[in-house]
Amino acid sequence: MKKNAIILGAMLTSAFSFAQVGINTTTPNRDAALDVVSTNKGILNTRIALTSTASPSPLSAHVAGMMVYNTATVSDVTPGLYYNDGSKWVKAGGGAAASATMNVTNQTGNYTALVTDDIILYTTASGPNPVLTLPTTGVPVGKRIYVSVLGAASVEISPLPRETANQLCYPGQGNILIYTGNATSPWSLISGY
Repeated sequence: MKKNAIILGAMLTSAFSFAQVGINTTTPNRDAALDVVSTNKGILNTRIALTSTASPSPLSAHVAGMMVYNTATVSDVTPGLYYNDGSKWVKAGGGAAASATMNVTNQTGNYTALVTDDIILYTTASGPNPVLTLPTTGVPVGKRIYVSVLGAASVEISPLPRETANQLCYPGQGNILIYTGNATSPWSLISGY
């Protein structure tokens, strides 16, 4: 009977235990495999000498999610924090800094937008709607062009955006055009902000 009680107790205890590991905490976050808590110390990553971003060395293979601090300056790697995407090492924070400037153009009539345009400010008069022709080649997917229209006439979009209900930029409304890369309707229009 005592043996059965011990087995039952062990089973109940294991049913309520979790696999989280906590350092300096008795209540690790249930969504974390490892929860490190400190108010005055950091985590010191594994320090290794990578040989290049293409080579897994000194590891035996690329492992997606692996993170290390590289100590070497060789080939295309420099000291810093790297993660592995499963096929190569990628320096954390290695992207280019965002540009603080935006290309703004003022228009009153028909205009063929450039890939470099970021903001197009239209001032329209009453009469026929001017046409804004958007680029369709050399545009990175996700590119945004902001269009603001002041005045009496709306601005027509060419090629037509994929939203058939939104084919005009109306006066007094802000509009965001997003390049999707779709072959038949490469731009999407969000209006009314």
